[in-house]
Amino acid sequence: MTRRAFIYTRISQDRTAEGLGVQRQEEVCRDYAMSHGLDVVEVFSDNDVSAFSGRRRRSYEAMLERLRAGSAEAVVCWRMDRLHRQPIELEEYANVCRGERGASPILTYAVTAGGEIDLSTADGLLRAGIMGQVARFESDTKRERARAKALQKAQAGEWQGGARPFGWQIDGKRLVLDRVEADALASAHHDVLAGRSLGSIIRDWNDPDREGGPLLTSVGKPWGYAQLRQVLLRARNAGLYEFNGEIMSRDKIPPIVSEDVWRGVCTVLKAPERRRSQSNKAAHLLAGIAQCQCGEPVRSATVTGRADKETGAKPKYTVYRCPAKGPGHVGKREEYVDAVVEIWIMRLLGQAYREEPEDPDVLARAERLRAELEALRMREEEGGRLLAFGEMLPSKIAAFNEAIRRQRAGLEEQLAALGLGRGEELDPLQAFNTEMANVHQRLNAWLALPLDDRRDFIRSRLHIVLHSHDKGSSRVFDPDTVSVHVKSKREARRTLTASEILDLPRTTLDVPNAPDDMFEPSHIMVRRWIDSRVGSTYDPRRPDRQRFAALEEEYPS
Repeated sequence: MTRRAFIYTRISQDRTAEGLGVQRQEEVCRDYAMSHGLDVVEVFSDNDVSAFSGRRRRSYEAMLERLRAGSAEAVVCWRMDRLHRQPIELEEYANVCRGERGASPILTYAVTAGGEIDLSTADGLLRAGIMGQVARFESDTKRERARAKALQKAQAGEWQGGARPFGWQIDGKRLVLDRVEADALASAHHDVLAGRSLGSIIRDWNDPDREGGPLLTSVGKPWGYAQLRQVLLRARNAGLYEFNGEIMSRDKIPPIVSEDVWRGVCTVLKAPERRRSQSNKAAHLLAGIAQCQCGEPVRSATVTGRADKETGAKPKYTVYRCPAKGPGHVGKREEYVDAVVEIWIMRLLGQAYREEPEDPDVLARAERLRAELEALRMREEEGGRLLAFGEMLPSKIAAFNEAIRRQRAGLEEQLAALGLGRGEELDPLQAFNTEMANVHQRLNAWLALPLDDRRDFIRSRLHIVLHSHDKGSSRVFDPDTVSVHVKSKREARRTLTASEILDLPRTTLDVPNAPDDMFEPSHIMVRRWIDSRVGSTYDPRRPDRQRFAALEEEYPS
């Protein structure tokens, strides 16, 4: 009687994804079945699936179900370790092969080693178990040799193989910097420390109109949030060779950024409060950033205004409103608040422009120093967090802080030597006492940024507090009820408490001791600002042109 047989093939790793390994196994098994009078009725194959990985072998499971149903009396495989290497799997397979009481057992045929094996007998089960243990021994030995070789390469700083890491090229066994990618990666580290979002960096790198074309991953694909975050978190960026979570060397790979900058970026990206969701995109400039005078972040809302006396129509307005209701909690028209904040941002950009060195090399050096200082600040915060959670001993924190202090003093000394020890207080008069055309150009570049980028800029640089109007003027917007404070370097990622808000003096757009022909009163300044804004462009001449056009219409020449 001819036995019906299944063929089972498996290969642990298919590097080419062409299935050639399992195809060769099937050919050998078919020849064996033909020579032994077996009728092959079906072939089951698990390609690129390890017997040790824990991944489901769906074809193997399907074969067991068919065997339980009595669809075959034999199984042909290349070797017994193709079927299983785990003893628990062998037990399950043996139970299936024994069949029901009185039924003929299902025989297994191992082509290259073992021959016919009857798992219903003690001898057959022993042979199968020994072959599985031998295969496991060979696999473990191979794994240990591979691990030892990988460890040796890690200690020597040699490339382990695989996809080329972004930022480097492979030269023999060594990693050498890819200058274009390395510069972009260094800038991304500094941008993250400065408060820029990963989404904006991704948009920049993927932009087809980017100078030199889009900057793709090392495998030629566009960037996504997860890919960029993973690349920024690599220890390799700081020249550290990491193996199984342990730093093996610090001087074998050319670094892209300093270790302090890399660790600072890791602290930012791993912060629990960092927003991970890519949905629910913000639609308002200051929602969740500006604070009510009670300390609560404000939200956006839509309100209905008073009816027009002539048409009776009730206009709708967007406001920033405190989530708490009642006296002492604010609600203000969004366009007015945004206008006040944007005026302060123009002043901030103007002061930065005035203090900026003309030499681009000096500017690049200053930006690197500032990034290093921000990274040290992040490390200092991380040290405090580790102490609070018991992950750093109190006896160690003093030495940690002292090392940070020495490094900071050295960096600040270098920054001062460049003549760029920029203060944290904003001088509105100094900000405007410069070439306004250049400031307007920078402002328009800022206004053209995606909303997320502008929000990140504001969140990392400004405290914005909305105060209540004075009694009797609740329906008239007062710019001085929007208080804007430049954040210190230690406050880049925090908000104010209610008690801190009480202690802060209010700010005003009015500039004391300014020439009368240079600055208008704050309420007129806000009105002209709104009239000067068209989309993402600020044009200070637009209101004058509008008035001139109105005069031309009324008094034609």
